[in-house]
Amino acid sequence: MRPEVVVDIEPDAGQTAAGPTRQRSPLPKTRRLLVVCAHPFDATVTLGGVIAAFADTGTAVQVVCLTHEQCAVAGEGRRPVRAAELLRAAGLLGAREATLLEHRAAQLQWNPPEVLAAELRSVSGPVDGVLTIDASAPGSHPDLVRAMRAARRVAARLRCPLYGWVPRTWGTDELPHGVLAVDCDRARQRAAIACHDAPGPDDPCTAPAGADEPRDYLTVF
Repeated sequence: MRPEVVVDIEPDAGQTAAGPTRQRSPLPKTRRLLVVCAHPFDATVTLGGVIAAFADTGTAVQVVCLTHEQCAVAGEGRRPVRAAELLRAAGLLGAREATLLEHRAAQLQWNPPEVLAAELRSVSGPVDGVLTIDASAPGSHPDLVRAMRAARRVAARLRCPLYGWVPRTWGTDELPHGVLAVDCDRARQRAAIACHDAPGPDDPCTAPAGADEPRDYLTVF
């Protein structure tokens, strides 16, 4: 499908595209990161802290959102609005590019993962890392599951790591094997969230978010 918009986001004057320099927990060295989102608000409510953390290290981040509406019953004609919201939010997080595809929310499950993966490859340049929401837990929203499966195929095709955002479910300070902790700038994330109408906590499309904690967590595939 034809993407709604692909835009290079220019940094503000006096500020690098990677954003201000901050002390962070070590992140994998990544030159170009492809962020695969099922919904526009996934890039801010759930992945915003991690996107900003990667961007602050100098990583060129491209956000690709597979759907353009918050729910399947949303009004028509909202795609340009969603595109503008995503662009503003991505720019605040330090992303250099943002792409909005044509799919409708709550309908991704009708698209084979290999077809979605081909669309992702068609709008992304060379990358050496892919980030998405880890939707492997039982009961995950079908859109998130489909986005994760498409991201897996892209990472496998490009032979690069796949990072999956995962909610904290363990009760100790010791990280489980294969989990990476990422220090996050929550103020910056909240500013990005404010760019669009983020879903409420009961919205069935949204993944659990860790905005009350100073860190997010990634599984590394």
